[in-house]
Amino acid sequence: MKLVIYRHTPNIEEDRNIIGDLHIDGEFFCHSLEDEIRPDGVKIYGKTAIPAGEYKLILTMSNRFKRLMPLLVDVEGFSGVRLHGGNTSEDSHGCPLIAFNTDYVKIWGSAEKALTKLLKGSDHTLEIKNTFLSYDRELKREVI
Repeated sequence: MKLVIYRHTPNIEEDRNIIGDLHIDGEFFCHSLEDEIRPDGVKIYGKTAIPAGEYKLILTMSNRFKRLMPLLVDVEGFSGVRLHGGNTSEDSHGCPLIAFNTDYVKIWGSAEKALTKLLKGSDHTLEIKNTFLSYDRELKREVI
């Protein structure tokens, strides 16, 4: 499966998180939330989004969470990057959070278990793209 996170809504007041959409094989699956994107070479531990790019995505047992979870492999400068539930960048610690609901400030309704079920059986890729949009929050679609 090909997964893509389109980062589209940066928040610049107080919580500098990034809201995005996760698509699987071209179809919308859920929303994402990540820490602040910083300039190349700048990283604040636990408060910086991983670089945009393409990563191998596998399922492994998390020692911290004690369950099978999606893990991104070979993220330069980061370790233990997993897709998991959460609500704000305080829950992220550098990992992309995934959930079914958003108000474009936070997310809720974890999509982790549903994604884990879909990913069983083989390895996958996750591409992260910075595609900041003019986004109509009421219509929940890109405005052209």
